[in-house]
Amino acid sequence: MDPNNSKTVPRESTPPPPYDESPGVYPSNLLYSNDHTMQQQHFTPEYIIIESTLGPKPVHMFCPTCHNDIITETDESPSNEAFLCCMLIFIVGCTLCSCLPFFMKSFQKVDHRCPQCTSYIGTYKP
Repeated sequence: MDPNNSKTVPRESTPPPPYDESPGVYPSNLLYSNDHTMQQQHFTPEYIIIESTLGPKPVHMFCPTCHNDIITETDESPSNEAFLCCMLIFIVGCTLCSCLPFFMKSFQKVDHRCPQCTSYIGTYKP
């Protein structure tokens, strides 16, 4: 083979390894630094655990914001579905019955709040 007459043959390029389908999922205990060494990252995750499920009545629970043992305050109001159903009944022509969804329990949503710090805890929709 003549060194002056040598041709470079392109190598087959292999595609990079596939990325994980879910973005933002990385090992939580690794922190990469600029010198390409791995270091341990120590942290304690904070979990908010709601022990009881929310319902149409006040619930005894632990407030995740003020960390007190409370009984939630509830506020019942019509849901968006009640307004949509009211408009649909009105358009169909039954104007006297169009206000019925506002009085039905299945169209009411119940917001739960902490009585001490007034923070929003959640909404119950039947």
